[in-house]
Amino acid sequence: MMLTEVVVAVRDGARIPPSWASWFSTEFPTVRISRCRGGRFAGLSFLAEAVRNPQFDYWGFDRQLDLHAKEPFAVRIEGDSDIVWEEAARLLCRAQRCIQRRNRHSDVSWFTELLRLHRSLYDLDKPLVIADYDHALDVWQWTLRCDPDASAAVQVAALFHDIERLESEADQRVEALADDYGAFKDAHARQGAMTLRDVLRTSDIDPATARRAAELVERHERAGEDHERRVLADADALSFFSLNSPGFLDYFGPEHTMRKISHSLRRLSPKGRAKLAHVRLRADVLELFRQCEREAWA
Repeated sequence: MMLTEVVVAVRDGARIPPSWASWFSTEFPTVRISRCRGGRFAGLSFLAEAVRNPQFDYWGFDRQLDLHAKEPFAVRIEGDSDIVWEEAARLLCRAQRCIQRRNRHSDVSWFTELLRLHRSLYDLDKPLVIADYDHALDVWQWTLRCDPDASAAVQVAALFHDIERLESEADQRVEALADDYGAFKDAHARQGAMTLRDVLRTSDIDPATARRAAELVERHERAGEDHERRVLADADALSFFSLNSPGFLDYFGPEHTMRKISHSLRRLSPKGRAKLAHVRLRADVLELFRQCEREAWA
C-alpha cells in the first residue's frame, strides 16, 4: 500500500502558506502535496468541512484506505484556504500508515521481507487484529516523524511492539480488567519481547539489530533517558491519540479511556507533546483529554 499524493483543491485559489509548505515537507517528505481548483478526481475525495465535523467517520475512512491501498493512490481534500491546509494535515496524519516511508536504515531488502513476515502474523478477518495491524504501521511512521534517522532496531521495535496482543487480545481486550495498569503494561512488554525474539529467528535481520529491537520492546512502556526508547514511547502514545483513541473509547467507555489518556500523556516527551497540535481528536475524546489535563494540573 502506498499513499503518494495529497491533492488540495483550494476554492478561493489561495496558494499554500510557506509555514504549511515547510510543515508538509518536514513531516511527510515522501508525499507530494499538489494544488488544484476542483473538478473530477479518481481517488478518495473529502470536503474539509466534513473532516472537521465532530461526527467524521474515522473508522469508515480507515476502511476506505484499505480498499484503495492495493496500489499507489492519492487523496483529495477540498475547502477554503482558512481551513483546508489544516484539515489536509490532519487527514494525512490519520492516513500515514499507508505511506510506508523508510529511511537509509530500513530501505533495504531484509526490511522489505520483514514487512511481509510482519503482515503474515495478522489475521485481518478479526476487527481487533485489524486495529493492531494499523497501529503497528502507524507507530512505525510516527517513529520516523519523531526521528527521521531512526535506526533499523527502533523501526523493527515499532512494528512489533504489540505483538503479544496477537495471543492475548485478538478476540477480546482484557486490559481494562487489570488492577495495576502499569504492571499489566510492563508484563505485556516483557512477553512481547520474548515473542519477538522467536519471530526474528526466522528472518535475515542482523543479530545485533534483533537483540536491540527486543530490548526496546521489553522497555517500551517506560521511556527513561534512552533516546530510542523515548522515540518509541512518543510514537506509541501519538498513535493512540491520532489513530486508536476513537475506537478505544467506543470499546472501553470513558472510565478506562481516561486511564489510557493519562498514561499516554505521561509517556510523551515535550517534543512528542508538541506534535499533538496537528492531531485531530474526536469531540468526545477531546473532552476526556481536557479533563485529564485539568486533573494533572489540579
